Amino acid sequence: MPAPPFDPITFAVLKNALDTIVDDMAYAVMRTARSPIVRDVLDYSVTICDRHGRILSQAKTVALHLGAVPDAIEVVMQRFAGNLAPGDVVVLNDPYAGGMHLPDIFMFKPVFFEGALSGFTVVIAHHCDVGGRVPGSNASNSTEIFQEGVRIPPMKLFDAGQRNETLVSILRANVRLPDLVLGDLDAQHATCSLGERDLRRLFERYGRDELEGYFDRLIDYGETLTRKAIASWPEGAYSFTDYIDGDGFSADPIPICCTLTVKDGHIHADFAGSSPQVRGAINFHLLVREILNLSHHPLRARP
Repeated sequence: MPAPPFDPITFAVLKNALDTIVDDMAYAVMRTARSPIVRDVLDYSVTICDRHGRILSQAKTVALHLGAVPDAIEVVMQRFAGNLAPGDVVVLNDPYAGGMHLPDIFMFKPVFFEGALSGFTVVIAHHCDVGGRVPGSNASNSTEIFQEGVRIPPMKLFDAGQRNETLVSILRANVRLPDLVLGDLDAQHATCSLGERDLRRLFERYGRDELEGYFDRLIDYGETLTRKAIASWPEGAYSFTDYIDGDGFSADPIPICCTLTVKDGHIHADFAGSSPQVRGAINFHLLVREILNLSHHPLRARP
């Protein structure tokens, strides 16, 4: 089917509609979360993805989390291929399955329109505790992931609208502040449902073909802006070194080195000279991966 004709006014309306939806979702998290780290510190992120898992819009919250969304949603789509339905909600926190560190629980709610998967609403929140050897589940002197708390592989918190009471019971028994943790999960769920409602309204107003055509144009628009910005930078190599003040076992500074090379409209990131893996739980390579999200976009730096 040919793409619908492009109308710049419709494009602007839809772009701002998506921005409004994610900002409304962000306010909903802030108003309904239970823990201070989410409600007051605002350590959470909100985004909307299309049916392919591409980020369409992000709220004015913590952008760092969103670098992991393409990896995480790819795992979700592979794990539940052909097994997603209206009312489903998928959660995960396992860094080996697209997550970041264990306190960051990802929540994905598939959005269906006319019986077909049409997108995802996403909320990521840093929870106040997920178990493990220390309160808060976050210590630089941990030496293995099993000390850090409960690992949640991609699994359904809601299955066709029915809450997974087994998972809820496991979480309740393994975290120090179950009311806050489950309360924040409820806030994430309510927020994903809010975004689902508003995204469905866009589909009902514009129809699938037209809306998905503008989603593609929105992705292209973002790439165009990024390439234009890169083209304005002087070509050359730019280097910087920073240090982490110890790893919990040693006070020796830990160097993080990066050289960015700008050439022919591309950026190449080279971390040669950085510290090898250290004993403590602050190894930076996963953080760099999430920041740059190296494997999912031609504009992103190569490892």
